[in-house]
Amino acid sequence: VTLSGLFDKKILSDLYKQYLIECFSSKLQSEKRRLFSNLSKLGPILGLDDEEIQSIHSNVGVSIYQRFLSQSLSKGYLDNSDTTFLSTIQNTLSMDNTICNKLIKDSKKNYISLEVEKIFASPKINSDNVTKIRKMANQFQINLEKDLNISNEQRSKLFRIEIDGGIERGEINNQGFDIILKIQESYGLENTAAKKILFDCVNTRSEGHLLNAIASLRRGDDVGVLKELDTMLNFGALLPVKFQNSLASAKEKSQLFPLYESNFGDSDVQKDKLSLFKTMLDL
Repeated sequence: VTLSGLFDKKILSDLYKQYLIECFSSKLQSEKRRLFSNLSKLGPILGLDDEEIQSIHSNVGVSIYQRFLSQSLSKGYLDNSDTTFLSTIQNTLSMDNTICNKLIKDSKKNYISLEVEKIFASPKINSDNVTKIRKMANQFQINLEKDLNISNEQRSKLFRIEIDGGIERGEINNQGFDIILKIQESYGLENTAAKKILFDCVNTRSEGHLLNAIASLRRGDDVGVLKELDTMLNFGALLPVKFQNSLASAKEKSQLFPLYESNFGDSDVQKDKLSLFKTMLDL
């Protein structure tokens, strides 16, 4: 029995296509097995030859692959169950391995590209989100420069935001230059450019926290002073900065040091921080 000649070829092809989509869409495994068991009989009944069937398989396979990848990548990774399902699609529909690999690569590129766009569209960029996207791009083997054509200006900004947040939290210090190098490599930045960004970051943030500490001092907010000075030293420990005398008066310096010193013990780490503090304020 065949319907060939009784209906337009496009109608018959669309019937096969919809049935195939239903096979993959079914939630129940028993229903899915039943549908797939009848798939090989449907093509001849609809009067479709092997070439026409394979063409439909390829087109539907691409569509299902892309839709599934879009949903799965939203969680930031592909797990074993995801790759198993993708393999099932590929094997069932006899899809070319090169095409499947390209679909996965392109979907990963699109996902990272969209996430980067979201970062720059945000009114305030969170350094944790920047780190998350960079690590995800590394995991997906996506090169931000070569694969996504992200400009040098944007990559430099992402680098600045990430190291800024890492230094502030104390995750990047004078023992962690290898971390900075890894981040630099991920963003594809040259050494000269990365060093300049790092220096500007440390200098700007150190001065900013000193000025905030002075403002807190004037308000009599000792807790605020200590918090700002601690963060300032996180940056200063990486690349010690000696402030200009215009930033803080001699009187303000003389008030800041004993206040900070009074909250320290005699450990080597604390002594080193006090020594750094004196160096930065040129005491």
